[in-house]
Amino acid sequence: MMKLNWKRKIQATLTLIIIGWATPVLSTPIHLLIDFLGNVQVKKAEWKDFIQAESVTTLSGEDEVMLGNNASVTVYCSDRNKWKVEKPGTYFVSEGCPEGKGVIRLCPDCNNQTIRFPGLREEKLKELPFLISPRYTTVFNDSLTIRWNEVSGATNYTVKVEGLEGEWEGETKENQIVYDGKLVSGRWFDVEVSADSGITSTNEYLNHNYGWFFVLKDEEAKVLREQVAVINQQELSQEQEGLILAYFYRGNRLNFEAIEVLEGLVKSGSRTATVYQLLGDTYQRVGLNLMAKKVYQQGLALTVEEERSEVKAMMQLGLGVVEYVLGNRDEAAEWLEKARVNYLVLGKRLNKEDEELINDVLGKD
Repeated sequence: MMKLNWKRKIQATLTLIIIGWATPVLSTPIHLLIDFLGNVQVKKAEWKDFIQAESVTTLSGEDEVMLGNNASVTVYCSDRNKWKVEKPGTYFVSEGCPEGKGVIRLCPDCNNQTIRFPGLREEKLKELPFLISPRYTTVFNDSLTIRWNEVSGATNYTVKVEGLEGEWEGETKENQIVYDGKLVSGRWFDVEVSADSGITSTNEYLNHNYGWFFVLKDEEAKVLREQVAVINQQELSQEQEGLILAYFYRGNRLNFEAIEVLEGLVKSGSRTATVYQLLGDTYQRVGLNLMAKKVYQQGLALTVEEERSEVKAMMQLGLGVVEYVLGNRDEAAEWLEKARVNYLVLGKRLNKEDEELINDVLGKD
């Protein structure tokens, strides 16, 4: 039986070691503005002015919220407690949310610049059975459904999952299959999908191998499940709970879980731009640029009337990066310039990597 490419396997192992996927990482805690009523404005530490609050805004302890008369705001703190303010005034988030060991955190490697290297052009990518999930993620020791891009003209797919304990193989006419093989905790697995037309998911990987997943160690999985159970039992709306869980999963590199939750919110008809921004960012993080493009476009359609919106600027930047990676330079230039303008309106300086990418695409020194 043909084995998977060991060169890719070694590369993936080194990636795991370098960025520390096999061990828990404590990243920056974040708090979430989950509800507000009336005139509530937010000023992040790097902004020059207050702007109107947006639903499910991420905050740090250094950020401020300002309430007008008869206004209220609820912040979901990183430690899973809620802080509600109902009196007019200006408050630092740290007044209600402690900066200790929080559970809700930024994803440890969200600034990974390897996802920004141009890859296959959009037209070529659509022709491949590229892996959708589980992809570039840690997972719980549960049954998995493997999904991939449906290829025009293909009538049969062969799926191989290989770990140190051996290889599992399955065939299907659909673009998904249930993996019923072993999932050994603390181990990683490589996934390859082949269409009967002769093309494989590995044809996608020009700069980065995304075709693998890592199974959580039992003790870590137990702790994370307990933390999820606490969130599930709190008084939250479906959308609030979904977004909180998505941030929680991302902070623990459970991209597979985060995507499932956010896709569910999109399918339910969510009108909250943050849902689309976060799903687009998560798709982009795991190299699913075609899917990120569609979701960013959906989210931006919800923010057409917004003039000062961080979420809008984030989606414009994300869409610009995605277009660049997909080889659509003109479209990338358009969206990156819009993002730059909106960040200037917010008074926020772009980080060095974003500024360099924008200048490169726009042809500026």
